[in-house]
Amino acid sequence: MASLADIPDPGRRGRRYTTRPLPHYRYVPGRHPHPTRDPRGHSYEPEPTLSRHAPWRVEDWRELEAWLYGVDLFNAFYFWEAHEAWEGLWAAVERDSPPALLLQGLIQIAAALLKAHMGVDAGAFLLSHEGIDKLERAAAARPRLMGLDVAQVTRSFAAYFADRHDERGPDPRLVPVLQPDGDA
Repeated sequence: MASLADIPDPGRRGRRYTTRPLPHYRYVPGRHPHPTRDPRGHSYEPEPTLSRHAPWRVEDWRELEAWLYGVDLFNAFYFWEAHEAWEGLWAAVERDSPPALLLQGLIQIAAALLKAHMGVDAGAFLLSHEGIDKLERAAAARPRLMGLDVAQVTRSFAAYFADRHDERGPDPRLVPVLQPDGDA
């Protein structure tokens, strides 16, 4: 099984939503310097700022840089980095609201994908189930949210994680693509 660090750039998987450059490596614990804590990290700042985002409105998702950059990161297999991009947004919304459930679900899916590609099956299994549960709850309340058909996204992730166990390990080419577009 290839490590996430060894996966070549997947190229365009859907469109890019920001012009912000992608980091020069995908963080994999134990293989790379920690992005924010190690001076060699791709996002290191000597005096870091809190990751909490300013209050935001879900209907403004098309201009929400952290959301869109997280989508870009996720679609390019930067799972740790996508989690970081979305975490500040998640911290700034009401708990158990549909946007919070969507973001927390995607954060857990990103973490599950990182674990899967590291070969940590138990962690991938637990995080994927928790993430899918949150996405299902978000979809029940708001079927379209932040440009996503949440029910379809949920089904795609459920299918990916259900089928990911074989002798070769997870196939990164099959990771669902997030494509925010349209209403909500």
